[in-house]
Amino acid sequence: MASESAAVDAQNQGPTILASCWVLVAIPGIMVALRLWCKLGLSRSGFGLDDALILLAWALQLVYTALNTKTVEMGVVGRHVFAIEDQELIPPALKLVYISYVIIIISCVASKTSFAFTLMRIVTKTWMKALLWVIIVTMNAIMWLCAICYLAQCSPAAALWNVKLMATAKCWPTNVFETIALTAGAYSGCMDFILALLPWMVLWNLEMKKREKAGIALAMSMGIFAAVTAFIKTSKLVNVSQVQDFTWFCSTLTIWASAETGCTIFAASIPALRILFVRISSSYQHSDDPSSNYDGEEITLQAHKDGSSARSIQSETGVTTTQPIGVETHETQVKRLDV
Repeated sequence: MASESAAVDAQNQGPTILASCWVLVAIPGIMVALRLWCKLGLSRSGFGLDDALILLAWALQLVYTALNTKTVEMGVVGRHVFAIEDQELIPPALKLVYISYVIIIISCVASKTSFAFTLMRIVTKTWMKALLWVIIVTMNAIMWLCAICYLAQCSPAAALWNVKLMATAKCWPTNVFETIALTAGAYSGCMDFILALLPWMVLWNLEMKKREKAGIALAMSMGIFAAVTAFIKTSKLVNVSQVQDFTWFCSTLTIWASAETGCTIFAASIPALRILFVRISSSYQHSDDPSSNYDGEEITLQAHKDGSSARSIQSETGVTTTQPIGVETHETQVKRLDV
């Protein structure tokens, strides 16, 4: 019996939580820094609403990671509840956990909203813009509702992390919040899939090299990984109301919540790095062929047959696209791809 007790005491997911969450905030942080450098330093596109949202999302994820680091350092999260030496530490630690979950939900929806606004710059058809606005509004409404419900499901809210208050607290039926959380998680994942597919629909009929078209579309479709993590995280919420050993159970949920947001921030930042890839490619071509003069050289995409005249726009990378004039709903209407 003593050996079994020692084995339980030795079980600690704290180091895994810390390693995973800090990696998941560090890599997206690098991507956000590169994104801002490309937009403010390498191009003339400037700082937009999508950039502000992605920066907010990463800052909130950083706060989320810091709060969960504190709970691990307190010796609570990542351990079995009955193996925690100082039981008085459980309420304040779980309070930080609940607050962090509210923060990561807001961070997650901010990152997805940022990507939707990025796509808004390149979509051409009215129904696509309408779809993006529907996604932005509904996703924010559902995710913010879920965040509020995390703390509103019990009155007083302190009963959520202090079992001594639960006897007199007024709480919703256990299946109510679980349903809200599952709905929000599933909806978030579905919207990630839609946002990942839209670039293909936009770029499909553009007259450009298939290799470049596929590369841009793939880069803008990395949100598919965010969708996968969203569904995995949501699956962890099934029967969460019946969990007794919450300090152990929430370890996996904490990691996957960070993974969903981190993947979304990473994916949403990739399109802005296109100018960096073009500069690197241009430098490589210069070193390989001294006679080449890619920088500033205009590359013209031929117009479709449905237009006799054409117009072009010079992007920050020096790439000029030519498209027919007068077809307002045409998918090949000029749009700057350096988003």
